[in-house]
This record gives sequence, structure tokens and C-alpha cells, in this order.
Amino acid sequence: MADLSVLPDGDLRLRPVSLPGDSEVAWAWYQDVETLALSERPGTEPMSRDRVARMYQYLAAHGEFYIIELRDEDGAGVNGSWRPIGDVMLAPDTLPIVIGDPSARRRGIGRRVLALLIARARQLGWPTLQAKEIWLYNEGSRRLFQSAGFVLTATGVDPGGQPYERYRLDLRTPD
Repeated sequence: MADLSVLPDGDLRLRPVSLPGDSEVAWAWYQDVETLALSERPGTEPMSRDRVARMYQYLAAHGEFYIIELRDEDGAGVNGSWRPIGDVMLAPDTLPIVIGDPSARRRGIGRRVLALLIARARQLGWPTLQAKEIWLYNEGSRRLFQSAGFVLTATGVDPGGQPYERYRLDLRTPD
């Protein structure tokens, strides 16, 4: 992977992951039942610190892996004035966006993160992006990708029996 830099959008930014420290910060997110249902699947057990660390190492090795951060209003957050709220990986065939901090959900952050990822993929010259498994029950994610111009390309059922949809965005067309 190329050297990554921060992808900014005002009071939100995507910062390249720093290991092992960021996996420790993220561990709390992967204890949350709603986060696990949306990012893994319903009924997923909370992850151990070691499992989160291994997951972060894998994601960092297989795509551009970022921590999603919001600027703290009082400037007293972790990392100076930035507060980590989730993670995201950019790869041509997958775009897992995890808003791990429940207080940051349903505020349009996913839409802003996705816009930054699309711009980055265009900068890299990629022809397409794909969201490979969005479970049918995750209506918010389905709407997010559809609103960004992704089109449904396939449906399926994962090995655990959970139905999903796959979406793709053609980056060769104008915004």
C-alpha cells in the first residue's frame, strides 16, 4: 500500500491506523452488541483484545485502513482535539465502515466517510468500488450505499444463513 495521509472533511477525518495502539482504542467498540450486529452479524460475541488486534493487522495489510475521528468541541479528547469513533477500510472489493461509538451514529457521519472513500478511490484511479455484504436487516447501510450511487449487483446468503446484498459503484462516471 502507498503511504497514507489523513483524509479531512471539516470536523471529521480519516486518519491512517496506528498499530497496536488503535486496536486497543477500538476494543471497546467491539464489545457493543449493536456495533457487532451491524459490523459482524447478530449474536456475535464480544471480541477479545487479541481478536481485535489480529483483525486490525489483517485489515491494515489488505487495504487502506483508517480510524474515523471527530473533532472534540472542547479539544480535550484522545489524540489532542480528535476523538476516535470508528474504523473503515478502503479496498476495491470491500468497504467496511464501522461507527463504533454509539453517540456518533445516525448523524450523517457514514455518508461523509463514504464520500471521502469514493474521492480517495478516484484519486487512486480505481474503476469501481464494491460493498460486498450488506445484510438485509441493515437498512441504514443499504440506504447509505444506494444514496451514494452504488447499484445492487447480487444477493446471497452467508454461511451463517444471513441474507445479504452486494453493491457496486462505477467510478469511471462523473460524480
